[in-house]
Amino acid sequence: MRFIHERDNYIKGLPDVEKKAFVASIEKLKDSKDKVERLLLKKGSSKGVDEILLSFEDLPLFGKEYWFMKFTANDGSRSQFFLMFGRSAGDIEVNGRYVETSRVIDSRTEGYCVCWGYDDVQRKFTDHFGTIEMKNDGVICSTEDIQADFHGSFPEYTLDISDGDRDICSLHITEPSDDENYNTELTENFKGLFGYRLANLYFDFRGTLLERDFSGKCYVQKVIVVGPLLPWKWSRIIFRNGSVLTYYIPNIEIAGLEYNIRNFMSFYDASTGEMHYFRKARVREYPSERGDKRWVISSEDNRVFVVTKSYCSESFNFTRNFNFSYIENLVDVMDLKIETDDKVITLEETGSGLGMVEDTSGFVI
Repeated sequence: MRFIHERDNYIKGLPDVEKKAFVASIEKLKDSKDKVERLLLKKGSSKGVDEILLSFEDLPLFGKEYWFMKFTANDGSRSQFFLMFGRSAGDIEVNGRYVETSRVIDSRTEGYCVCWGYDDVQRKFTDHFGTIEMKNDGVICSTEDIQADFHGSFPEYTLDISDGDRDICSLHITEPSDDENYNTELTENFKGLFGYRLANLYFDFRGTLLERDFSGKCYVQKVIVVGPLLPWKWSRIIFRNGSVLTYYIPNIEIAGLEYNIRNFMSFYDASTGEMHYFRKARVREYPSERGDKRWVISSEDNRVFVVTKSYCSESFNFTRNFNFSYIENLVDVMDLKIETDDKVITLEETGSGLGMVEDTSGFVI
């Protein structure tokens, strides 16, 4: 609610010329060629994915675009790896570093990059300013610490990250062979002058991380947001047998109470190839004196009951007029029960679970 008041006052104070340009830039984003609708891509429908994933958007006021890549092992280890880079149409402070408005010149722009992971220990590879560049069929992000090269075309990509002469990772990303029906998603949602569009890939990967074999499931996303970053609850859990549990609950806080904007939970059962959807997801967080956290996730009269426990985390803070806190927690699954129409699924069937739980609070324009 504070943002709406702040936004309206800001727009009212703009000169007429700037006000018209702002509205026109939003309409251009909403009505651009190959406008995306919510759909599940079939084989061959690749054009929309690469147009979003491998390009810069013409960002309007309050616009942001980010690339997120999360890689989770399903070999019984606790290895996970994360890369994020992006930019904003306005000045913003990230983790105490001031990032000025990013403009695209000759297919290059300035932005911010974070890369970290866990194999036997937690490792941070970069948390710094970066240069983002489009080249042929790929996007390259470089900081003073690393160079990340993501390239390819739907449905096959590679991610190579190096630190000077040392290879951090070399990953081959492909469509999952066990799920041809739900592995790619394009989404657009605008209400008035604000909203988002994104491309999601739920793919397999194989390669090396710090010269060790590394394979499993990945989540590659490009998102363009016009408006504030609002709090959300999000998690994606990968099980040994290939099953996947996901929930997403964006919310706003008014007078100390949280109100869900959306409430989504799904479970992909790898043993049958079926997707199951659940309503009224609820996430409760329990801190520990030892510093780790537990989350209890339930839905629909406990048809879903999941307990996760963190084993490491990284924190990020975004500041622009207001503050937005974002914490990535890597978690193990301690307990699982999912009731479908014809059976009850537990860890005995899925095997161990591993993933990420995101904690967010506040908001930022």
